[in-house]
Amino acid sequence: MIVNQIFDKCVHDLEINGGYALLPLSELQSSLNNAISNAFDTARCAFDDIECGDDCSGDGALMHLIDPSTDSGGWTGYHKASHLNGRYNQHRQGFVFSNGEFFNLHSNVDFESDMKQFFHFSHDVVASGVLRAIERRLELPDCYFDNELGPTDNSSQWHLKQYQVDELDEHSNDTPPLSQQHDQKVLLPMHTDPSLISVVIIDSPGVNKGGKGLEVFQANCSEDTVPNDCKTKHSRGIWKAIPHHGRDVAIIFVGSVLSYLTKGQVFSAMKHRVVDDCKDDINDRMAATLFVRPQPGAYMKTLPSKYIEHGGASSTKLPPTFRVWNARVAKNYMKKKKKQKG
Repeated sequence: MIVNQIFDKCVHDLEINGGYALLPLSELQSSLNNAISNAFDTARCAFDDIECGDDCSGDGALMHLIDPSTDSGGWTGYHKASHLNGRYNQHRQGFVFSNGEFFNLHSNVDFESDMKQFFHFSHDVVASGVLRAIERRLELPDCYFDNELGPTDNSSQWHLKQYQVDELDEHSNDTPPLSQQHDQKVLLPMHTDPSLISVVIIDSPGVNKGGKGLEVFQANCSEDTVPNDCKTKHSRGIWKAIPHHGRDVAIIFVGSVLSYLTKGQVFSAMKHRVVDDCKDDINDRMAATLFVRPQPGAYMKTLPSKYIEHGGASSTKLPPTFRVWNARVAKNYMKKKKKQKG
């Protein structure tokens, strides 16, 4: 019952905060209390091994290297920090796991098992607890998401990514310049996640103040409440740092899938980004993100909740499947952002 209350509060905060909440992990980890630490420590060692060439084959090629020409929604493997891997990976190297797939590394025999433990904690404990609380909030049938959209354990995607930024980035001929807004370097452009919910854990011991560069966009602020340096030409709002981060707290985001299924009436997808806030060494920043996704053939139909106004005449046309919907999202993920005129 106490655990349910923790998740219910998280869902309440998702609603009132416009799409994000913090979930304390200390009371949820139980026997898996080392899963987070082990995964981050193992990933850091693996990144170091790759840099040293320890996970290359005989011809010097990186093992499990992701082909950027393939559908990013199905990636499993390693990618370098490069704009060739999409505008969201210009400054991040990472390990990506999709649709229940895992892999091991020659240099670290514990890599696969540590990644699996972390995934099961993030998905089976954290994400499942949040989804059950959303079902209670919307008065949906028990296990609605599993029965109608899942099982999500073999359709989700997650990754561990580490930033790689240096002074040469701004002047390199091979890498587009860092995005800039109000004199801050935007390392991960504004976006929403293609998920029901996302679980983000930033690597740092315990619970710490601030988001280590992670910010959320608070829209529709009044003229008087938005500082001048937070206004933009196209929309009014403010970028706000996540209040806490660390291995003992999960940041939960509402994704664009849940927003679509609720018609944006109860839960809205949270716009967020990562900036170089100059408070920490950005190259030390590592985060794990789980995108809880429906099965490819699941229909993207509005949730049958009395709290959602369906409106209009009912249509006999089937809603799109997640496969069709996500293909459009993945294509946008790999696009380079067009320069704004003026």
